[in-house]
Amino acid sequence: MKQLANLATALLPIAFLLTMIVVAGGLLTGISVSDKSSQADQSLPVTNDQPKLAAAANAAAANYGEPTYVGRDACRECHATNYQLHARHGHHSTFSLANDPAIAELFDGQTYDAGEPYGTYHYHRDESGLYVTIPKKFGDRPFRLDYALGSPKGAVTLISLIPDTKGGTIAIEHRASWFKATGALGPTPQEDPGSPRIPAEFFGLKHEGIVMEKCVYCHTTQGTIEDQSITNLVGNVNCEKCHGPASEHVRQARLSPNPPKFSVGKSDWDVEAEIQLCGDCHRLPLTISRKKLRDYPDELVRFQPVGLLRSACYLKSDGDFTCSTCHNPHESFKDVSKTQYEATCIECHQESESDHVACPVSPQTDCIRCHMPEKELPGLHIGFHDHWIRVRDDQ
Repeated sequence: MKQLANLATALLPIAFLLTMIVVAGGLLTGISVSDKSSQADQSLPVTNDQPKLAAAANAAAANYGEPTYVGRDACRECHATNYQLHARHGHHSTFSLANDPAIAELFDGQTYDAGEPYGTYHYHRDESGLYVTIPKKFGDRPFRLDYALGSPKGAVTLISLIPDTKGGTIAIEHRASWFKATGALGPTPQEDPGSPRIPAEFFGLKHEGIVMEKCVYCHTTQGTIEDQSITNLVGNVNCEKCHGPASEHVRQARLSPNPPKFSVGKSDWDVEAEIQLCGDCHRLPLTISRKKLRDYPDELVRFQPVGLLRSACYLKSDGDFTCSTCHNPHESFKDVSKTQYEATCIECHQESESDHVACPVSPQTDCIRCHMPEKELPGLHIGFHDHWIRVRDDQ
C-alpha cells in the first residue's frame, strides 16, 4: 500500500507549527522572492469532487489496475456509521482553500499588528482570492494567501507557495493565525520566526523541502506540490489517508455480499504498524531530538505517540496497547465522555484482580486528571492531554 510505503520518508523532523492543526497557503501576487511586481495567477485544482473521483475509480476498476482514490462518499455505501462519525472528527476539516467563504470571512477586512520588523497586516478578498498587504512597507501590493490548514472549529493558519530564486518552490507560513478560543487573530506559534531576508518573509516564515511537503502530506488525503500549486489534491484527512486508495475494494464490495476485508490494507496489521501509521503525522520519537526526548518539555504533549511509547501501559502490555485501545479512529475524542475513557483504564487496573495494578489513591475515578492532565501550550489556545501515562510529580 502506497500509504505504508511512504512511512519511511515521512518520519523526518518537521517544524513545530507545521504539524499544528492549522496552516494555509497559496500563491504570491504582488510581492515575490525577488520583489518583482506580480506573479501570474495559477489554477488550484481541488479534487474533492466525488463524481470525478468515482469516475476515476470506475476506470481503474475496469482495467483492474493500480487502486485509485474514490472519495469518502463511496465508503458511505457500506460504512454509514463511520462516515457519520468522521464528519464530526477533526480529521474531517484539516485543509481547504483560503478563499473558502468559511475561512476568508475570518480574515477579510481585519488588521493585525505583527510587531517589528514585520508591520501591520491588512486583509481583503475579492473574486480571485484572499490577500494581505503591509501598507507601510509595500504599499498596496498584495500577497496572496491560498491554502488553509485547520478549520474555524479550532484554529486556522495560512501558507503561500511561491517560487524561489532557483525555479523551485518554497512555502511561506503566515505569521498571523485565527483562533476560535479567542475569536481573533494572534501570532502563529513558530519555533524560530527568524529575521526577514527576502520581502516575502515579512509575511511569513519560509519552509522548503521535506518540511514543506510534510505540511501538505499530513493535512490532506492526497496532494503533490508542483511548482506553486498542489496537484491531485484531495483535501482533509479522509478514509483513504489511512486505508489507502479504495477503488479495488469498492469494486469487489459491489460485486460480492462478503467482500474481502480491507482494513488498513495489510493482512498482518499489528500494534507497531498502527502506531507507525498514527505517528506518521502525530510524530514519533525518531522525529524528536534526543534532548527533548530526555527532558520531555510540555510541548511534546502535542505529539501523543511520543508519550505513549514511553508509558508503562504500552511497555508492559505485551504488544496489546496502542492508539485504538482508547480511541476509535473514526470518532472525535470530544464525542467520548471522560467516564468512557476511564472505564478503559479500569479494565486493566481493577482492584479485584491480583495481576492488575490498581490506583491506591482513586481506583475508580480521576484517572485522566491525575495521570493524563490537559496542558494548554502558550500561543496555541488548545489543550492537549499528556499520553505519557504516569504518576506525575505535579499532581
